[in-house]
Amino acid sequence: MVFPLAPRDEDERDMRSELQRFISFSAFPQCANVSGLRLAQAGFFYTGLSVMVKCFCCRRNHSDWRTDDGALFRTGNFMHETDCDFMLGTDTSNVPMDENSMSQ
Repeated sequence: MVFPLAPRDEDERDMRSELQRFISFSAFPQCANVSGLRLAQAGFFYTGLSVMVKCFCCRRNHSDWRTDDGALFRTGNFMHETDCDFMLGTDTSNVPMDENSMSQ
């Protein structure tokens, strides 16, 4: 008897790559007034659940996209854990999208 494989948990996906995080937003619901590119640059990827995103480093979830002025949601440190290495600038595992162009 063969048992089906369990779906991969988003925690198992390698989201250290900014490009991979950005690609995850291709299925992000359009109802949230948010930029997938900015979220990927801020360390977040789309979990595939409703409008929930998660930081690849501190693993904190965020899904509150309300703004007071109706403008595009702004990312910031408030979305991360206070000791998040990515937010503090001490993470060495992040791979920015433009890393190759910066090394030339």
